[in-house]
Amino acid sequence: MDEVYRASDLFADIIGAKHEEVCPHYSASSALISLLSAFKPTGRRKIVTTDLDYPTLGVTLLGARNNGFEVVVLKSRSGIIDLDQYQKAVDDKTLMLATFQVSALNGLRQDIRALSEICQSKGAFLLVDAYQGVGAVPINVKKDQVDFLVAGTTKFLLGIPGAGFLYVKDELADRLEPSAVSWFSQKDPFLFGRDKMDYRPGARRFEMGTWSVVSMYAAAAGMTIIKELGVDRIWKHVERMRNHFVNTALSLGFEPYSPLEKTLGPTVSLHIGDRAHDIEIWLRQHKVITSARGPGLRFAHHFFNTKDDVEKALTMLRKALKYTR
Repeated sequence: MDEVYRASDLFADIIGAKHEEVCPHYSASSALISLLSAFKPTGRRKIVTTDLDYPTLGVTLLGARNNGFEVVVLKSRSGIIDLDQYQKAVDDKTLMLATFQVSALNGLRQDIRALSEICQSKGAFLLVDAYQGVGAVPINVKKDQVDFLVAGTTKFLLGIPGAGFLYVKDELADRLEPSAVSWFSQKDPFLFGRDKMDYRPGARRFEMGTWSVVSMYAAAAGMTIIKELGVDRIWKHVERMRNHFVNTALSLGFEPYSPLEKTLGPTVSLHIGDRAHDIEIWLRQHKVITSARGPGLRFAHHFFNTKDDVEKALTMLRKALKYTR
C-alpha cells in the first residue's frame, strides 16, 4: 500500500497537485468511469469532446449517453480543433468539456489554460486526458486551472499497463459522491456490514478495488526518473528532437499528417496512407518502434532520444516504404 500511494504522490508532484487530490487507478478509463459516476443528468447534462480524443474518452462518454447525458463530439478541421469551436459548443447547459492535452492521433497540443477560461465563463468543468503528454510536456493543474485529470503510465511516464491516476480539485472532491465505488472508497476499508456510505475525504473516494501492485512499483520507478530529470528540462530536449525530426522528414519529402502550423506535443505523425500498419510492423521487426493511427505513422520523442535516433528512424522508414510494396 505504501508503494501504491508513493506512486500516486509522485504523479501528483509531476502535475502540480496536492497529494490528497490524486488517487490511484488501473487506467485512465477506470478513473474516468469512477469520476463520471458522481454526476447525474439533471440541470447541466451536456458533455463536449472531440473526434481527436482517444477512445478512452470517446467510448466511455458514449456509455454516458445511456445514463441520459448529451454528448457533443466536435469535428476536427484538417486535424485541428480551434478555440472558436469550443466557445460555440460550451454553453450554459454544459456540464463538462472533456478533451486531450496532446492528441494521440496527430500530436496536436492544446492550450489548456485557454480551454479552462472558456469553461469558467460558462460555469462548466474541464476534464483533461493527459495520457499522451504527461511526463514529457509540462502541465500544472493549478496554473492551468484544471478541474479533473486522468492519465496512465505506459507512455511518457515510463511505466507498464495497470497503473492510472485521477486528479480531482480539492474544492470539488468532497462535494461529489461517486456510485462506481469500492471498499477503498470508504474511510475504513475493512469495516464489514456497512449500511451507509462513509466516503473517504478528497480524491481517494474515487478509488476502485485492489490495485495492480506490480504496475504501481513500475510506475513509481518510472516517475522517479521523470521527477529527477524535471519535466521542463525533458520538454526542452523533446522539442529539439521533435523539431529536428520534422525538418529532416520534410527535407526528405515526407508528407506530414500532424498539423505543423499548430503547436505539437512530443509526437509527430507522417502521412503514409493505407499501408501505415504494414509499415509499422516492418519497422518494429527492424527495432524502430512507431504506431499507426489511421493513415498516419506516429513517431514519439523522449529524453533518451538523440539526433542519431531521428535520422536512423527516417532512414529505416524510407527502406520500409521501398521493401513493403
